[in-house]
Amino acid sequence: MTYLSFVRVAAVLMLGASTMAHAQAPSSQPRETAARAALQAAADKSRAAIEAERTRPRLSGIWRLAAPVTQLRTIEGKAPVLTPAGQKQLRGQTDPADRCLPPGTPRLMFTDAPFLLTQAPVKVTLFSQHRHVVRHVFLDGPLKLDADADPTWEGYSSGRWEGDMLVIDTAGFNGRQWIHASGLPQSPAMKITERLRLVDANTLEDVLHIEDAAYYRSAFTTRVLFKRQPPGTELPEEECSEKLLEYPLREYAPPR
Repeated sequence: MTYLSFVRVAAVLMLGASTMAHAQAPSSQPRETAARAALQAAADKSRAAIEAERTRPRLSGIWRLAAPVTQLRTIEGKAPVLTPAGQKQLRGQTDPADRCLPPGTPRLMFTDAPFLLTQAPVKVTLFSQHRHVVRHVFLDGPLKLDADADPTWEGYSSGRWEGDMLVIDTAGFNGRQWIHASGLPQSPAMKITERLRLVDANTLEDVLHIEDAAYYRSAFTTRVLFKRQPPGTELPEEECSEKLLEYPLREYAPPR
């Protein structure tokens, strides 16, 4: 075999091997097609959420209680009825707020301090002046809470729109806070459903349905109103740590 013939044979063999390898290699086209479809689905979902948001009432703004909530009453004007366990919790307890602990939900909504409510297609956020607490409400309701979710002061909130009303479900509490300054207790099993709507351009209503069979004989519903604050209203810094000087610091020191 001449050198030229050898080169020709080698070239043919290499071409055949390349063709076979190309034929055997999995095509990337199905993956690319799936990726494009996923991106398009996400874009369509975002577009739908943005379009729906344009039709909803604007709750955004700075709000404050229309009147102080000195006593928590049901919409029938009655006091919530406690179980024996709830009555035991009510007596002789030190207010957690006096120790600079987070106010929790729903107590934050009964606190006479302004809060900023921001509204987006997939999330509503409440920024309170009080302790600068932030409530995150993802609009993915109804609430689906994992069984192993860590309990928190504010709980986990999930929202959804029902017409012109924003419905917020909250659960997953640590049960270490009161629901009102009067000392009404909260257990880890408490569940809250809030329904927020604009009564008029400057009035926001929050109707709260509270369930806690551990401390209350039956579920109850209460209502609170907020007034829109003037443009330029600020949420100044709020310092609480000075209160700790009134208590033995050993209560807050880490274990040795």
